[in-house]
Amino acid sequence: MTVRVSAVSFHRDIDLVLPTSSTFAEVLPELATFVDLPRIHRPWEATTVGGAPLDMHTPLHKLKLRDGAVIVLRPQESIEPPVVRDAAESLAAAAVGTRDTTGLAHLASFAGVLGLAVLAGMFTSLPVALGVGALAVFALAVLSRVSTLFAPLPGVAAISVACWVAGLPGAWEPVDVALGVFAGAATACALVVLGAVLGLARPFASACTVTLSVLLSIGACGVWLPSAQAPAALTVLAGLLTVLSTPAVATRAAGLKVPRVPTAGEAFATADGYQPDVDERSQRAITLVAAISCAVAASMLPALFAIAWAGGAWVCALAVCTAGALGIYASRHHYPVPRAALVTAALGAVCACALAVARTDSPHPVAIAVALLVTLTAATAAIWVRNVPELEPTTVVWFERAETAAIIAALPLALHVAGLFALIRGL
Repeated sequence: MTVRVSAVSFHRDIDLVLPTSSTFAEVLPELATFVDLPRIHRPWEATTVGGAPLDMHTPLHKLKLRDGAVIVLRPQESIEPPVVRDAAESLAAAAVGTRDTTGLAHLASFAGVLGLAVLAGMFTSLPVALGVGALAVFALAVLSRVSTLFAPLPGVAAISVACWVAGLPGAWEPVDVALGVFAGAATACALVVLGAVLGLARPFASACTVTLSVLLSIGACGVWLPSAQAPAALTVLAGLLTVLSTPAVATRAAGLKVPRVPTAGEAFATADGYQPDVDERSQRAITLVAAISCAVAASMLPALFAIAWAGGAWVCALAVCTAGALGIYASRHHYPVPRAALVTAALGAVCACALAVARTDSPHPVAIAVALLVTLTAATAAIWVRNVPELEPTTVVWFERAETAAIIAALPLALHVAGLFALIRGL
């Protein structure tokens, strides 16, 4: 017979002539010396080629084996017996992992705070009512030590402070709105730091809040530029630059270091040390990338539609470049959340391109053709996207070059829509 030994990466075949009165248990010690069996922590078992188990202590003539049979010798695997349940027991077993309803308690807290803010708004102004709600959320988060309750606090407090600094909506000036955005962003960042000190701030919510604060502050600087679309254009520009710097920011914030290998003739002491918590740092970096990408999408979408509502060929060109840059960049992401966020922003740019052409008086035929091509490309994605993973490496290189060209073109277009070049010409 042929004994086929299979254990992990060890595979060996050996032809043996065995007496029919022997058992596999008796032959196993000598067989181990013949083929140098590896040492394992589980007992060996003999099976047929089809996987039927054979008793190791039964003589071969009782196993109904024939001359030339093939026997597989492998480590014994423990197989859990099937659990037979009726319908009621099956439903009870399926509900074991779904009994955690802690989120309902958090939802009840948010509902109560919202009702408290609404009641406070009957006697005070909107900023004060929001401030009361923010204080209530902060007190609940500190007393319960629940980070979920703390997550919306920086945003609520930022809106409250921004409304208070900007003043009454009827008397708003562009500068007042910008100052309100600056004050709200500073408040949000300060609360994120406070939450980190208290141990209540989560990485995702904190990174998302800080990124939104920075992007909105950059956009608010556009009130001092001559174009009415300057805040939105600067927000789009800041979003593109943030996407480009996200990998470096996330890896540095998470504390990840690229291993440094000494060159020939260089001392080994120059090599970087081993990071024992590299897995935790990697997961933190992935979380930061997801948070930054979501913040970029949340800020760029309204900004794109704001500049598209004004119309114009330059706005259409900016939207096309933004869609191309974000779309190609997102396709190279391996993680679902950043890819989904950036693709959403890219699709928003596609819609903004069509809106810009539709809002333009007597648009140029080239602009109409470009908008039609972009929208058709997005509309037929379900047909051609399945062939994207099969692209040749040279084709991928051309896509990367197209992404670089789109980014390079989007930067001056955003500055032009913001009115920076008009400001320079007017000096």
